[in-house]
Amino acid sequence: KQWYQRRVAITAGTLITSISICREPFYLGGRYCKLSRRISQTPWFVDDDKQMVDTSVEEVITGPLQRYLGTDDIRMHASGREDIDVRMLGNGRPFYLQVTGSRKIPTATKLSELQDEINKVHECVTIHSLRFVTQNDTDQVKNAQDSKEKEYQCVIKTETPITEDQLQQLNSTRNLVLEQKTPLRVLHRRSPLTRPKTIVSLSCRFLTESEIRTAVAQTTDTTNEDFEQMVKDNSHRLLVAHITSEGGTYIKEFVHGDFGRTVPNVGTLLGTSCDILQLDVAGVSLPWPPPSS
Repeated sequence: KQWYQRRVAITAGTLITSISICREPFYLGGRYCKLSRRISQTPWFVDDDKQMVDTSVEEVITGPLQRYLGTDDIRMHASGREDIDVRMLGNGRPFYLQVTGSRKIPTATKLSELQDEINKVHECVTIHSLRFVTQNDTDQVKNAQDSKEKEYQCVIKTETPITEDQLQQLNSTRNLVLEQKTPLRVLHRRSPLTRPKTIVSLSCRFLTESEIRTAVAQTTDTTNEDFEQMVKDNSHRLLVAHITSEGGTYIKEFVHGDFGRTVPNVGTLLGTSCDILQLDVAGVSLPWPPPSS
């Protein structure tokens, strides 16, 4: 079949001592959504021992495939990654799987069945469009991590109430170029560089009173009197933002500024300190996977 080749390895010597037959790796492409803020993209270990989360997107996807294909050598590669506390919504994040040592080659029908099985593993992880891709196709995912635009939505809390004029000025932001130093939270594993990144567009609105009430109820345990005061205090201080940015932009740091390491930021644009309460990836603009041939 076009998806693999057989390779025969013969141990040279006076006699043929062994013959091993294995398949060349094949590749599967698709997109995944993550609806939980407690699931990582890949297994999360500390000191190569203790797993910090119960499961990961990679484990949910590869588990049923490993059992059917008879191999545990399945490597997942995605177009970027979201933090564990960030959901992946919309059409999902592009990914591909490199499958090595498979004992079977699934048919298109079987792939569809496996996709259904994967989607039953965990209610907060789903995939779609699972299909065969070529090794050359995978370059699209590898090369798109920092080049494609990505869409985000987040909840922002400001230190002081925001006026309608400030909100309108913020909403006029287009093609804003940032100077973004490597964030402090990843500085232990990333090079200390300053990267120019572009905010393509920014659109914000105030949370409605009912949305504020829901947010306060979910995060506090107060009396009715305290509750009403907190709702009042948060009026015009809680915003929903929709952001389109260049790939590779650190959105959390664009909101709160990372102690001045990302400039400009939402705080400097509004003239008040800001913090980010929730963040979701709403879209990744990469046409993937390619159509089946």
